[in-house]
Amino acid sequence: MLRCPKRAVKLTHVQRLEKSTLRNGYRVGIREHNGFYIGNWKNGKKQGNGVKFYNNSMAYEGQWVANKRHGFGIMKKKVEDYFILVFEGYWINNRYARGKLYEEDGVYEGEFSTTADGKKSGCGIKRWNDGAVYEGQWRDNQFNGQGFFTEANGNNYDGQWRAGLKHGEGVYMFMNKGLSMTGIWINGVPNMNIMEHTNFDQWTGNGRLPIPKIQQVDREIIQPTYQFEKSEKLKNL
Repeated sequence: MLRCPKRAVKLTHVQRLEKSTLRNGYRVGIREHNGFYIGNWKNGKKQGNGVKFYNNSMAYEGQWVANKRHGFGIMKKKVEDYFILVFEGYWINNRYARGKLYEEDGVYEGEFSTTADGKKSGCGIKRWNDGAVYEGQWRDNQFNGQGFFTEANGNNYDGQWRAGLKHGEGVYMFMNKGLSMTGIWINGVPNMNIMEHTNFDQWTGNGRLPIPKIQQVDREIIQPTYQFEKSEKLKNL
């Protein structure tokens, strides 16, 4: 098969001048409209590793692709004479993708939406300064899907969430009382639940009336009705 050689494309005089003036390689202290940049360039665009100091006291150090924060990088904020961490992890097109976000009330580690700027979406763990912890699924910065939340007082909920509220099946543990609540929540409100002592023998009461212990014969009567009612409610969630 005959193949014709490709002709070399000739640049015009103006194109040659434009190409010769494009930044390439490592440059120090390039001033831009929103700050200045120290790092690598390719054909006039930030490409590779570099540091960008922004006019709003933020600074990014990491990887760039075609002028965008893309790859692994660290964002910091200058406070007086030192920098504090804002985010460290992976970026896609200038947006958080996966990593650690340092907030005033705690630290989030996990996934972010790359279509909604900076919003927690996907799987992640948030640890609050008061000791509370949530591990599970997120959407638009809220608990959404399956997740396990431990409150600052030790009580915890393992179950389904929607828009930051308990919604669906779950189990809530009152650790200080030795009680568990199993059932369905709708928009954060218990709707159909069974409460039991997790360790009846150690229950002291503390001035409250104890919940009667459920015997096996009671379970055999209760469970079929409970499961039917639960399945009906779940259909309407």
